Amino acid sequence: MPKEVIMPALGMAQETGELLRWFVEEGATVKAGEPLMEVATDKVDETIEATASGVLAGVLAKAGDNVPVGQVIAYILAAGESLPAPSRADRFTWGPGDLQLVKAADTPAAPTTVGEKTGSGGAVVSPVAARMAAEHGVDLSAIPAKGGRIQKEDVAAFLESQKSTAASGKVLASPKARRLADEKGVELSAIAGSGPDGAVLATDVENWQPASIPAPIETEAPGLAPSLPPSPAAGEGSGVGVSRAWQVMAQRLTESWTTVPHFYLVREVAAGGLQTWRTQAQSRSDVKITVSDLLVKVTAVALARHPRVNASWIKGQIIANPTVNLGLAVAVEDGLLVPVLPSAESLGLREIASQRAALVERAQTGKLALADLSGGTFTISNLGMFGVDAFNAIVNPPQAAILAVGKIADRVVAVDGQPAVRPMLTLTLSCDHRVVDGARAARFLDELAGLIEEPLRALE
Repeated sequence: MPKEVIMPALGMAQETGELLRWFVEEGATVKAGEPLMEVATDKVDETIEATASGVLAGVLAKAGDNVPVGQVIAYILAAGESLPAPSRADRFTWGPGDLQLVKAADTPAAPTTVGEKTGSGGAVVSPVAARMAAEHGVDLSAIPAKGGRIQKEDVAAFLESQKSTAASGKVLASPKARRLADEKGVELSAIAGSGPDGAVLATDVENWQPASIPAPIETEAPGLAPSLPPSPAAGEGSGVGVSRAWQVMAQRLTESWTTVPHFYLVREVAAGGLQTWRTQAQSRSDVKITVSDLLVKVTAVALARHPRVNASWIKGQIIANPTVNLGLAVAVEDGLLVPVLPSAESLGLREIASQRAALVERAQTGKLALADLSGGTFTISNLGMFGVDAFNAIVNPPQAAILAVGKIADRVVAVDGQPAVRPMLTLTLSCDHRVVDGARAARFLDELAGLIEEPLRALE
């Protein structure tokens, strides 16, 4: 029977995947194990291999479409096989970047052959008409069939009728866009559509921002200083290209900032013991040991002793994580990546240093795999090497907390009642209050500070 090609789920929280490209054209032969398509998730671009050999047929998604995971987007047909009938398969509506699934009616229909799709009442759709409909975001089931077959002329006539509908004042929009607009309480007429004939798509609703209300203009009174020149009008400045990776980062951080109830704890820690430990460890290791490696070690130990801070907030529940999978924030050209050190609590210092260096190198060279970015339970973000004293980081959902690390700097502190200069380090713990309360977070931070000041306690 025909082998379904579905949009894979490559991440725990992934709901959709963007189809970047097909490696095989429709109607061409593909072998099992060969690259079939490339899919973008919110983490990396992943090459998906064919799971069967045969002819690629019934392609329902094109490059740029965002498709719900688990949705059939094509078939691989063996010799003598044909595409399944609509009564046994799912029917799709197309729209640029807005592919949606609609369950087929339970009416029998004749099976279609390679390269054909079905329309209203199971009518066969010519390949040209199907492609034309896909390009214009047209639901084939809405087009009346003449003689049991939908031709390109039928699609053209339908598009003309849609233009007439638009002229009558009705806002054209995809079903997903209408649903999102209802959820946000936004009038579709206020959103500029980027789809065919100005249709509003889901991405238009997601990216829509209300127009800012200009501040009242005050007239100048005698004796007052002249007002500043007006700011450049929108569009006068030069635009900065935003990569897809940066857009994903911006979306995720915006969601975190607007949905996660953050609170912060700050702690200054004496770093002399940490520096001594690094010198001693380096003298016994052929792998370069950094302060970041030591922080990973002591943080993993502290999290193992305070598992609530290592938990996650998922679907309204606190989920305990059995291992400490430490994420390390790494700045790259296109934004921020967080590769993960799995089971960090069980790793020795040399293993941490080796694995961390390899992860950072892969991140900076664009060679991270999806597994490198998955499963994190806690994140460390270190900006000390950039001369930053302290900062507040944004929690990376579904994690419960993130640790922001500043630089080690000499400061005057009280030692036995007398001023003394000591190397100090500022830690800022950002927490999701749904998972961790202030007392739990404080106990964890106190444990971590103690391990930094007396590193041998991490080996107990």
